[in-house]
Amino acid sequence: MLPEDRKELILRELAMRGSLNAAEFAAKAGISGMTVRRDLATLADQGLLVRVHGGAVAAPENSPGPQRTASPSRPRRLPMATIGMVVPSASYYFPGVIRGAEAAAQEAGVRLVLGVSNYSVQEEQRQLRRLLDNGVDGILVTPSEVSLAGTDTLALLADAGVPVVVVERSIEDALDDGELESVRSDHGRGAEIAVNHLLQLGHRKVGLGIREGSPTGPPVTAGYHQALQRAGMPRDESLVHTVTRPRTGPEDHPGVVDRILDSFLAAGVTAAIIHSDEDALQFTSACLERRLRVPEDFAIVAYDDEIAALGAVPLSAVAPPKFDVGYQALQMCLNRIGGRRSGTGALRRVSLSPALVVRESSRS
Repeated sequence: MLPEDRKELILRELAMRGSLNAAEFAAKAGISGMTVRRDLATLADQGLLVRVHGGAVAAPENSPGPQRTASPSRPRRLPMATIGMVVPSASYYFPGVIRGAEAAAQEAGVRLVLGVSNYSVQEEQRQLRRLLDNGVDGILVTPSEVSLAGTDTLALLADAGVPVVVVERSIEDALDDGELESVRSDHGRGAEIAVNHLLQLGHRKVGLGIREGSPTGPPVTAGYHQALQRAGMPRDESLVHTVTRPRTGPEDHPGVVDRILDSFLAAGVTAAIIHSDEDALQFTSACLERRLRVPEDFAIVAYDDEIAALGAVPLSAVAPPKFDVGYQALQMCLNRIGGRRSGTGALRRVSLSPALVVRESSRS
């Protein structure tokens, strides 16, 4: 390891944790204790740290130091920390989350390393092991499965040895396994916002279409029922449909949507929330083919707001705060790394509220 790299690692350790034990650092970095002590002495002479018995502590921010400013021998600036991030997809929904994490990383001067699992549990675990083997300082992960409880992924995260923030997934059933934190969109609240919007427009029967197998489905369904219950309306499971993916091929998907529309119309439904955007666009096309006017005859709210605005009728949509989820997740992970030096800090679970973007498909 080059001297400049060694010194930068020392400064990074101090920036993240506030103090450094020379013997522990030498063992971790695979170098001799004498080399570490020599580097500490050099950095102390430059005013970049303060020597203490057994190691060093970070220099006070306002300490001038003998060579604190414009020192020609100061190490080049490397990332303060490296955070690994594993998401199921980089093409739908998660690009916004990734951008948020990337923005927070750039602001903090840390490196973000991305892995994509493509909703494969095996690939997800391979990516996580690779990141941990490469010595990342923290992990952001969106598991492929709806629940972490009892999974090999949970066991891997519980033994990671670095801060782990679960992104856009609930950890309610995994709180006793490892020191996990989480940041996610409150999809239940998103569904409530959509239902309340349609009720305010005068619709008395509101349907719900949920993408088959989506982790977002259960909280959206719960929020939908809760909003109707609060409005004094009876629970009606017949108004909730699963938008299945035909096993025969995508060409049969319109038939699935047509059958759901048939059921809605037979039940007197005049408005629906459809997850996801792709299915909502297909549902809108089915309405138009039957000469149903949108929104006059049938109002539609999509869920995700990735491509909802691009339909023949621009769709109103619930927009989860994807950028903010990624941004806050990285900050939470970084704060946890820095907080280790004090040994304090309660584990956090943060839920962020989606917003409703009203477009032509549900305008009053």
